[in-house]
Amino acid sequence: VSSTITNHHQASLSSSSTMSHIFSSVTTSSFAYSPSPPALFVPIGWRRKTTNRHYQSITTRLFGCNPNSPNAQLPGEILLEDDRLNNDHYDEDRNNNSNNNPINVLPINLSALRQTIEHTRQIIGYPTYDISVSLITDSQMREINSISRGIDAPTDVLSFCFQDEDDMIEPGVLGAVQFDTPDFYNLGDVLIDVDYVQRRCEEDRKMHLEQLAKEKDEESDRKSGLVEGEVVMEEPTIQQLQNGDNEQTDDNEEDYEYIEIEVEEYDDRGVAPQMQHIYDPEIRIHMLLVHGMLHLVGYDHIEDDDYELMVVREDEVLAELRRRLGDNFGVTSKALPE
Repeated sequence: VSSTITNHHQASLSSSSTMSHIFSSVTTSSFAYSPSPPALFVPIGWRRKTTNRHYQSITTRLFGCNPNSPNAQLPGEILLEDDRLNNDHYDEDRNNNSNNNPINVLPINLSALRQTIEHTRQIIGYPTYDISVSLITDSQMREINSISRGIDAPTDVLSFCFQDEDDMIEPGVLGAVQFDTPDFYNLGDVLIDVDYVQRRCEEDRKMHLEQLAKEKDEESDRKSGLVEGEVVMEEPTIQQLQNGDNEQTDDNEEDYEYIEIEVEEYDDRGVAPQMQHIYDPEIRIHMLLVHGMLHLVGYDHIEDDDYELMVVREDEVLAELRRRLGDNFGVTSKALPE
């Protein structure tokens, strides 16, 4: 589903200078490692605008605060942007549209998404930390994924951690910040490719309809098929038929063939399997946000033990969000029914 990238930066860099990025590690979730930074970003907590593929000066700076400070101001900042139309990638997509058809951009309820970000940040225990979330296109994600992970293809979500992985105490528990200054109380950035999410919704719906049709066909032929654990009687041999010995008894074990069919157990825990039967891309974006934000606080799923921790936490966060915001996280579903 996503990737987590850990970033270091120097807080003293000038806002008018060209920013350099130093990425120490990348953790995976669709998911992998790369030392290179994404071209779209300056150090975490800073944002900038783009014109003709040239990045200009910083326009926004986020400030979090120490949650243990007696003067802590709750909550931290949330920088939520729909970057799909505000850059040259959209111009490229439009110019490459040979039929001159209008490019449909899925409208996203940013107010509902902001609520999910705010509540998720509370649930995972870092309400005073800043966070940046960007909705982007296939072309944007492909460029960032190529530069940061060496994968020349889009993916659904990327998470760029602010804190060094080595400084995290355990999954879900961040270590002390490197410097006790406001701009270091930052979770990081989450990028979600809306185009990719839309496409997967359509693909999953089509796949499930095909599976349903196949299951109906299999049900009609079930009596002639194999069932898990079924004991299948051997056909009598030609010699047995000639001898009239075609009756098989329990006393002769050779008359039976025991066939054991192994069925792989399906794991329905976590964000990924729960999304498969949700065909509204906007609802999926809220679920991917949970996945991405858990990466920001050290959760991962490369190793089996880490996977167990992450899917359990995903289910807990999703359940609490649904309790607070409703089953669809405050989104009015626009998806077609199954």
